[in-house]
Order: sequence, then C-alpha cells, then structure tokens
Amino acid sequence: MDGYHALEMESYARLDFIVTKDEKIYCLEANTLPGMTPTSLIPQEAAVLGMDYPTLCEELIKVSQKKYA
Repeated sequence: MDGYHALEMESYARLDFIVTKDEKIYCLEANTLPGMTPTSLIPQEAAVLGMDYPTLCEELIKVSQKKYA
C-alpha cells in the first residue's frame, strides 16, 4: 500500500515487487491496467477476501463514479 499511495494511484493497480536476499523490498512497476478477466490476479485477490467477480466490478465502477461524478 505504501507504493500505491506514494505513486498517488487511485481505484486499482497491480504493483510488482522484488525482495532481495537481505530482505529489502523494491517496487519494479505499477500496472494501472492489469488484467480483469475472472482468472486474473485482481479478481483472484478479491475472491480471497470473499468478493465475487461481479461485485468487484461493481465496486470499481462505484469508486470511479464517486471520483468523476
């Protein structure tokens, strides 16, 4: 979340990290348009939290509507 906020991201993104042997964490890239098929990482992560794919899509739309309404 620190990387997400440091980059001033909104809505959703996928951040890729690497952990070095001495346990330092580096953000490699921020993908602001990650895959959103039901088998992509973001929907899989939402499923772990108990959120199904249609609900995830609805929540992302609500977040965007609040910002741009």
